Amino acid sequence: MPSRRTDDEYVVRYHVVPLDIPLLRFPGGTVVLNTGTDSVSELTVAEFLLEQLDALGVDSVFGIPGGNISAFIQALREHPKIKFIIASHEGGAAFMADGYARSTGKLGVCLVTAGPGALNALTGVASAHRDQVPLLVVGGQVRTDLFGLRALQDSSDLGTNMTAMYSHVSGFSTGLSDPGSFPRILSQAINVATGPRPGAAYLSVPADIARMPVGDEKATVVARRPGMELDPAEARRVLGALSQARRPLIFLGNGARQALRSDQSSLREIAHTLGVPVVTSMRAKGVFPESDDLCLGVLGTAGTERAASYAAAGVDALLVIGSGLGEWATRSFDRDLAAVSSYFHVDLDPTVFAQFLKGGEHIQADAEIFLRGLRRELPGLGEVKRAPTLSPSSSRPTPVPLPRDSGTGVSPAAVMLALNDLLTGQDDLYIDMGNCTAWATHHLVIDPPTRVFYPCGLSSMGWSCGATVGGRIGDGNRVATALVGDGAFLMNGNEVRTAAKNRVGAIFVVLDDGYLGMVNHGEHAQNGGRFSLADDFYGLGAVDLAQFSRALGADAYVVEKAEALRGAMGEARSAAARWSRPQVVVVKIDYRVSPPYGERFAAVAGDAR
Repeated sequence: MPSRRTDDEYVVRYHVVPLDIPLLRFPGGTVVLNTGTDSVSELTVAEFLLEQLDALGVDSVFGIPGGNISAFIQALREHPKIKFIIASHEGGAAFMADGYARSTGKLGVCLVTAGPGALNALTGVASAHRDQVPLLVVGGQVRTDLFGLRALQDSSDLGTNMTAMYSHVSGFSTGLSDPGSFPRILSQAINVATGPRPGAAYLSVPADIARMPVGDEKATVVARRPGMELDPAEARRVLGALSQARRPLIFLGNGARQALRSDQSSLREIAHTLGVPVVTSMRAKGVFPESDDLCLGVLGTAGTERAASYAAAGVDALLVIGSGLGEWATRSFDRDLAAVSSYFHVDLDPTVFAQFLKGGEHIQADAEIFLRGLRRELPGLGEVKRAPTLSPSSSRPTPVPLPRDSGTGVSPAAVMLALNDLLTGQDDLYIDMGNCTAWATHHLVIDPPTRVFYPCGLSSMGWSCGATVGGRIGDGNRVATALVGDGAFLMNGNEVRTAAKNRVGAIFVVLDDGYLGMVNHGEHAQNGGRFSLADDFYGLGAVDLAQFSRALGADAYVVEKAEALRGAMGEARSAAARWSRPQVVVVKIDYRVSPPYGERFAAVAGDAR
């Protein structure tokens, strides 16, 4: 039987896995196990999995069917709540599960068959894991009696060893050898996927074991990890350093996203009371309002001139919250940031400490608890007297005039300005990898509750084509829009068909310049223009992306002039909501416009200074 929910508790008929999860929040904070006379011994492994997903509030599983996962497919067909979304490719299914998790805060789930099915999903799973997205992958496996017999799609350690492969791109990877141990192993996998450092977990389940009963093993349940309050003395030390500094800075990473979603006011009060400017990493873009006087925008690759200038002028007290300070966040490990004389680094994951920045103080804490602790001690700080480090003109985004059409396409900046005008607060933007990443980071102005998501960890092209579909399925009240280049759209744009079949009103804005633009501009910058941007080496040919999209079941629009862009986007947004049909806006952009990637192109060439 499925779970039923009351206002203050979840009641579950069978087992519920033990949870230690910051992302999954249940009303009342408790999952209550029904201790009646019902036995779990009748549930098969496949059925048990769905009961647990249902208890966690997961209502969609993404994948592609196959013979070795037929037990799971049959269980999904009969389940009253959980939908099975059949993708066009397992890689797209993994991207959908990733987008679903980001949109909802729930566990993303991907179901793939043995052999090539699991292999096809590998990139999407690795991408989610690098971005710390909670993802559970259940992979099929041949029957146990066929191990080592050269059976078709044998993925055991005697065949194509899938658990070994996944162990390198996930935080948990194992094969099931006994149905009775499945409740325990599943709980371990979910706890790893949704723990303090979220990521991917992989379970390989043989076809015969998937049909066997799980038995009567019990599982205890804890729906929330108990949080420890920040030591008041530590809070006062951080506040004191920021208040006394000449040029302080708060740096927010994606690890602060959930905290600021729950409580935006704490950080704003701290920043404004102390007069401390705020920057974000690319992945955290928009978690703090970019229109706020104290927000300098993104400090990192393709970030704002305001943030880069402030860092270059020197920072003497830095507070980093929820960032691993990787290459994207630090502008390819910029020396200006590395020269900070005093810093505090706050994160739940201690492995990020002392990697890029040396010395300093490290505080292992949940971002929400940390900010609440600072705010509690703020009144005792007294009046902060410091010469202002920002003027309104330097802190606010500089208005960008609408670029004129060049005759060879729309300026990419004009596309971003049109998107800025359309954002309502109910938007989720899924930004792909390529030149579009830089233009979006540099030009979009994002204020909560609008959200922006990037696959920065692995930088997977084509990610947004699946993630947007999964995100829209996860939360149909949000406007889900992919911003993607034409090269990436040709990789995974077939997932438009998945959106059409499932009546998903996702929107795809395709920047069509006819080239693999990022490598084209990168090579051009690195070799001093030795090869022309018009060279056909990176050309994609004459592809009609609008016709391609219509053939997959979408409405499509072609935009060749900047003045037509807002109208096409407005029509696409209305049609997506009205008809629950995917919308593709193909914008013919000027291939000559270089993205703001300067230091990134140099770093890739190996001669960054």
